[in-house]
Amino acid sequence: MPVRHLDHYTIQKCQTQPLSTLRDIRLGIDGNVWLRKIITSTSEQYLGAIGGTPSTLRAAIEKELENFKTASIHPLFVFSGLSLIRKEKPSVSDDLKIAKRNAAWDAYYAGKLETQTQFWSSLTSLHQPDLFHLVFRILREHNVDYLRAPYGTCAQLAYLEKNPKQIIHAIYAGSEALMFDVDRVITHIDFNKQTFSVIAKSLVLQDLQLSDEQFLDLCLLAGYDHCPPFPLFSTIGSYAIKSISDLLKQHRTGFNAIQAHANNNEQVFKPNYGDLFWKMRFAVRHLPVLSDDGHVKPMNAEQAPSDIHEFIGFCLPDELYYYLSRGMISEATLNTLVCGHGAEYSPLCNGETKEYRNLLNNDIMKMKAQTLALLTSQVHQYYQRKISIVFWYDGTSSTEHTLKIESAPVTVDAIMNWKSGKLSAATELKKAGIARPQFSFCLKLVADTADAASTVLAKGGEAPVPVSEIADVQARQLLKLMQLRSFVDASHVPTRYGKAILEGFKAHPSSPAEYQEALFVALELLRSELLSSRPYSHNYSKKTTIENEAAIKAIRLVSRVSCLLGARFKGVKPWAGPMNRDLLVFSSMSKLVTRNLRHLGEAVLVNMLLANECAKEDLDYTELATSLPFAHEPSTVLALLVKQYLESLETSEGGVENAEKAVQQTEEQCGATSLSTLADGVKEELQRAFSFWDVVYDAVRSLSGTISKELSLEFEESNSWLKTRRF
Repeated sequence: MPVRHLDHYTIQKCQTQPLSTLRDIRLGIDGNVWLRKIITSTSEQYLGAIGGTPSTLRAAIEKELENFKTASIHPLFVFSGLSLIRKEKPSVSDDLKIAKRNAAWDAYYAGKLETQTQFWSSLTSLHQPDLFHLVFRILREHNVDYLRAPYGTCAQLAYLEKNPKQIIHAIYAGSEALMFDVDRVITHIDFNKQTFSVIAKSLVLQDLQLSDEQFLDLCLLAGYDHCPPFPLFSTIGSYAIKSISDLLKQHRTGFNAIQAHANNNEQVFKPNYGDLFWKMRFAVRHLPVLSDDGHVKPMNAEQAPSDIHEFIGFCLPDELYYYLSRGMISEATLNTLVCGHGAEYSPLCNGETKEYRNLLNNDIMKMKAQTLALLTSQVHQYYQRKISIVFWYDGTSSTEHTLKIESAPVTVDAIMNWKSGKLSAATELKKAGIARPQFSFCLKLVADTADAASTVLAKGGEAPVPVSEIADVQARQLLKLMQLRSFVDASHVPTRYGKAILEGFKAHPSSPAEYQEALFVALELLRSELLSSRPYSHNYSKKTTIENEAAIKAIRLVSRVSCLLGARFKGVKPWAGPMNRDLLVFSSMSKLVTRNLRHLGEAVLVNMLLANECAKEDLDYTELATSLPFAHEPSTVLALLVKQYLESLETSEGGVENAEKAVQQTEEQCGATSLSTLADGVKEELQRAFSFWDVVYDAVRSLSGTISKELSLEFEESNSWLKTRRF
């Protein structure tokens, strides 16, 4: 988090130097600051209306990496880790965001382009850590080093630069890095002008006439992380920094300044500002970092107080911090584990439907319970305590939703009886010519009863041999995940839902790998009867011009299925075509399921490692992290294309013979600007959508008798209607 107003001040003190000065150095980069710049440059203002991740993100990152390569700069990206502990229950207030989203949609349906653009532009629809999984994959593909710090990035960068081994030679970060033990910080690189801006801490201290300790106090009083701005200063820009500097010169220390105003200023006294200030000061001076020997240690450990856990949090095992550093587990999971509480914020659709809230209260809470149980089974018993989640729609009430491990459909103990079976995933991968295990591949390993029985560890038997091949680790992780989600039973044989995955790909063996995760999410939503042709409890769209009820239901179901796949983009321009709020409701539910499946899958892998099921010294942890499923959250764009095409076809005079004309109408309605961002044409994208529909339909058809007759009939009728409308 930037120090309030510090950028306004330091920008005047920066020096510009030629980029060639940085040639052949190892540059430590604050990944959060860098990614914020990337996101700002892509400026995808309608992202809050279509969901997913920025379509231009990959291209922007790859261009930046190419710039570093051309300049002969060797980057090491450091991303943030855990938050500092908050003992109080989190406050979740999304009223302002919800009101802005409603206003944006009202303006969109009223055709007020300028008004809706203003609202969408003012909304932040991205949470940076949600993008880390994709960013890590891109960095891995380009052989660029990265790590996640145990806590803050600046502390980790300061440690790496001061390390005698000279792990990095310089730091590229925000001006807040000056709070830490650094001499100079690069704050901006301009690859076009071949220059960079750097700020020397000595110049700042000289200009402000402050000591290093006083400068830290200044940053905290200005406002940083958990420490709000000192109530006396609300001045905008560099003037605030100068005013705080004058205050410190008068009172010598920040604490003295707070004490001087505590008795006669209620804003200082009432929130106990002095305590917040001291805790944050200690946190900055003693923030834990990952050392080069693999241990996590507080900075300036010799001077650290004995109650450091009071303002940072209880220490987790070093091994767990290491897995965090490689991107193998999300900070959201560990923050909830350490704090004992978490928060659910409103989704892009505002979460106003009963269906979304029922999903959150039931399946998702059970999934979260499984995720935390996997970790608590392998760490100190202190963490085996009550953990609760606060929902945005409870407002300021004291309502808490407790994670109940006993309510999980499959317990952690049930998945601890795996061993290497007759079939080796590594060997079978080579035979199949597949890069890495996928869900259907893993299910084939246990499809035969005898093969499944060979993977069951007998009670009281010999300890299993740790898995050493990375493919076998990946396959077991997926199989355990499927067992927790009831796609595989206690005897390791595929259930009806597991067999549905096999059936879906049996008739379509050449289906691309991207269908695998999408089908898994489809079956999760199908089980909750959310993937159906029925409208949800809250319908946002205007009345359709289509009168045929069968067509309305089929278009709705096929569009929802397409939502799970997502369109492919060139990454040149963002989408600026039509949008649909009802599709965003379904997309928000699929995103909720996808994200929690991701967290559960991470916890399964970490549980395996902590339980010594794997030969850890033989593994490539970066490869394990970047191959974990459910990193991609698709937008509604493909579903919008499908809906537009099918509606155009249904309302055309020529009927089903007019498919080409319907494609042309879809292109006209989307606009040339929007279509220019698609990797392929509308027709190719529609073919992908219908191809994926076939996989989902065959999987659902195999579940006849398992799912409700009504749901089976909806798919049958929709498939029959769609058959004559495909090209």
